Amino acid sequence: MALYPVCWWEDDGQEDADAAEVRLTVNGHLSLSDARASYARCGAADTRFLPYVRKPDVTEQ
Repeated sequence: MALYPVCWWEDDGQEDADAAEVRLTVNGHLSLSDARASYARCGAADTRFLPYVRKPDVTEQ
């Protein structure tokens, strides 16, 4: 598993097919869909992660 410092989402293997499912794994109460929507709104998988995220590098945009 990898933690992405740009959004603070930890890859738990979730894919588009099950993106709305809450797995209650390392990402807690967040589904991938929830995290994507939150990132679009505020720049992090959840607002509580805002102190930890960084701006994406040019290669990550």
